[in-house]
Amino acid sequence: MNIGVDLDDVLVDFMSAFVRVCNDLYGRPELGLLPVDWEWSNLGLSQKEISDAWSVVKNTDSFWETLGVEPGVDPYRVKELSQQHDLFFITARVPTIGATVKNQSCYWLRKNMMIDYPTVIVSYDKGPIAKALKLDYFIDDRPKNVLEIKAVLPDCKVFLKDSSHNQTFNDPDIFRVKDMNEFMDILELVRVGFTV
Repeated sequence: MNIGVDLDDVLVDFMSAFVRVCNDLYGRPELGLLPVDWEWSNLGLSQKEISDAWSVVKNTDSFWETLGVEPGVDPYRVKELSQQHDLFFITARVPTIGATVKNQSCYWLRKNMMIDYPTVIVSYDKGPIAKALKLDYFIDDRPKNVLEIKAVLPDCKVFLKDSSHNQTFNDPDIFRVKDMNEFMDILELVRVGFTV
């Protein structure tokens, strides 16, 4: 199967790292607080403060290599999945100083998921990428991305990874899963003959 996997907040714990950047700069928000939406409206920060935090990310050498693994991800299962299927890691990340976003992402996948030769594609337009790759399955935490892929590739089974910032989204055509492990459970059922 051809499987597309987003990185941040699916495999990679970006939100906690960004909250830490903000806390280091401003003493808020409290560590552990996660955003309720894509505007970070519950963090008690102005748009300028959020923009300044993004500037810190952009100016942190190889920032994307430093992040932890998202809860609910078994790295050994991800590695096994990559050996059984064609896995494409499709991500939208801002450039930072240091290595390119693609190379930082590849390094992270080698280090944390033990995938020797990961296929990473960096793009803010995931729909055309998914269509070109003829994805069978896709998982992301951003409603915009799953809707875009479902629109251009209706036969692709699209999953939304449950996150604090996507709780208001509801679409009967999009499957919601708790985490990457649950997504892999479903793929294992498909592999042995069950249909989703």
